[in-house]
Amino acid sequence: MQLNPALIRLDCAALHLARDAWGDLDLLGNLSILDRLAEEVAAERAGISAPERYRALREVLVERREYRGDRELYYDPDNCYLNRVLRRKIGIPISLSIVWMEVGRRLKWPISGVSFPGHFLVRIDDPERFLIVDPFNSGQTLAADDCRKIVEEYFKGRIPYTPQFLEPCATVEILSRLLANLRSIYAREGDVGMLRSTLERQMALEPNHAGHVRELARLLAQSGARRAAVAQLEAFLADRSAETGADGVLRELRGARAALAALN
Repeated sequence: MQLNPALIRLDCAALHLARDAWGDLDLLGNLSILDRLAEEVAAERAGISAPERYRALREVLVERREYRGDRELYYDPDNCYLNRVLRRKIGIPISLSIVWMEVGRRLKWPISGVSFPGHFLVRIDDPERFLIVDPFNSGQTLAADDCRKIVEEYFKGRIPYTPQFLEPCATVEILSRLLANLRSIYAREGDVGMLRSTLERQMALEPNHAGHVRELARLLAQSGARRAAVAQLEAFLADRSAETGADGVLRELRGARAALAALN
């Protein structure tokens, strides 16, 4: 994923991430599922308006194919991996949103992800309006007032609502949020191997993010790979000493070197 962000294709990138857990993943087979879903939606012969396209998408993805939110095992890592979501037909807000977005992209419809606080959404535009859709909750639509109430009730005033919350987000932001979900899940489960893989993916996607390298270095040190931890921190500072957060990385490096020296 170390590419020009404009060249990253969301479906392929999401499936590429899934290879960390599913090494034998059938890339073309999974892409063909999205192709077939798009063909079904196209057969609905929707017009150019956002409401018409929304109805066609919901008819196929929710009513006919029954893609839905997993309320029972929300934090199952399978819910983050696109290959598993496509085949199990359950997922979390962001993974189900990717399905909606990628079906729409195949039809050249203007459908975007919305990185809404606490709950990823989808936006469908036309020249006159846009619709906000919640793929996790049976593809229901949300008015701006609904979104405001969600923020007010969920965050209790800690985050003030702003209309910018409903603006489309970039592919890199979607992948970053997907990886953040996986990182939280694997940290909670204590799965060191998958946590390391996820952190390495985050570093590849956001190489200037100091927090990622610091967290990976700590994980390596805790696993006994202290030299590898030092090497990660040194490599970051060699290229990005002027980046935001570099001071924290430098402090982390000094601590890691001291811990390594104490073992000699």
